[in-house]
Amino acid sequence: MKKTLQRGLFLLVGLFFCPIGFNSVQAQEIKKVKAWVVGYDIAFDMPRKDSETMTEEEQQMVAMMELGKAMSGAKEGEPLLKAYVTANKMRIEQKGIVSSVQISNLEDSISYNLYAETETAYRTALATPKVSTEMKGDSMIVVSSADGKLRFSDETMEIHGFSCKKAILEMNVGDVKQDMTIWYAEKLPKLFWGEYDYLEKIPGMALKISTNTNGMDVGIKAASVKEELVDDTLFTIPAHYTIEDSFDLSGDTAAVDSTVEAEEDYELAEGYHWTDDGELWGIEDDAGNVIVEPRYHDRYGYRAGLAPVSRDDKFGVVDKTGKEIIPLEYEGIFVADADRLWAMRDGLYALIDTTNKVIVQPSYQTGSLFVDGVAYVQKGEKIGFIDKNGKVVVPFIYDEAEIFIDGKAWVKKGEEEFYIDSKGQRVQF
Repeated sequence: MKKTLQRGLFLLVGLFFCPIGFNSVQAQEIKKVKAWVVGYDIAFDMPRKDSETMTEEEQQMVAMMELGKAMSGAKEGEPLLKAYVTANKMRIEQKGIVSSVQISNLEDSISYNLYAETETAYRTALATPKVSTEMKGDSMIVVSSADGKLRFSDETMEIHGFSCKKAILEMNVGDVKQDMTIWYAEKLPKLFWGEYDYLEKIPGMALKISTNTNGMDVGIKAASVKEELVDDTLFTIPAHYTIEDSFDLSGDTAAVDSTVEAEEDYELAEGYHWTDDGELWGIEDDAGNVIVEPRYHDRYGYRAGLAPVSRDDKFGVVDKTGKEIIPLEYEGIFVADADRLWAMRDGLYALIDTTNKVIVQPSYQTGSLFVDGVAYVQKGEKIGFIDKNGKVVVPFIYDEAEIFIDGKAWVKKGEEEFYIDSKGQRVQF
């Protein structure tokens, strides 16, 4: 039951908690510009019931929404998210566990996250796909909003005096079809930010975004929409801020190995696209020629140019042209690097290469990405590290571990937590 709720909310939950930094602009020459100012709040619509007649799932949903608002830190009557939008600039102020601001200039495609606490601006993408991972049995799969299919409808709705049209982002979250409904006003400029790049494809501003879970529409909706004269300094970095190239929003300022970041994407090669017949996925080229007949029940996000696919609970891997390089013969599969994959048989993971050659026989309960040529693996109750040839480089003596970052990995042994290098020696972080 809990997992069903999590699936239904995966595209939306970041709206409430994702860090994007309130700042106070320093005194400088101020010019006024016209901007649309929009405040958003959590919205969930459900059949009117009292708590005694609600199902357990409905009660959980209501509790999650109320918890989300409580944790946002927003004061009574204050929106959770406030946006200032002109024809070529955007500013998104967001309340959350970490309050933050994103400013974007569409003319030069530059965007920054601003953090008042450290007086720092971190350069970032205008927007990226919303990415989530979940377990399918014992296999980890990656779900991305970039895999969704956008469909436009003739239905209309009025929100704050604006006639809005309907768009639907059709998504498959694991085995569950989960559509995102977007009501947008064509008379207002586009608004997109953070992990919501799909809004860039909407021909107007989204005033309501929701997903239907167990009969309830859950999401965000504009609480106010008005055009105002605002200070143009809202769209600039304060002069005393330090500007950095990038920032890991996980809270760790050490950047993850660039090969891991750069190799993760969610599109086929240029000229190809996924298609479906309502049940199975296939691949066509842009001329409409069928490259792969619909044959997969699910397809997942790419990493290093490789993506898991499945049919009847058997998993394989395709490349960016749809060529099936690993046949549908495994219980689960996970891309660990450009030339290494974790493939499950009989409940244990084997290490294979992209020709389906077995490097390590099924031996491990879990395996991680390879970073700097090393991955952590679990054997029995303990965790160690192996290289890409399957050689154990750090013994199986740890209870918990994380991947290496800048040559160091966090580990836990009993009640003790510390960092090690790739030889297993303790180091200072």
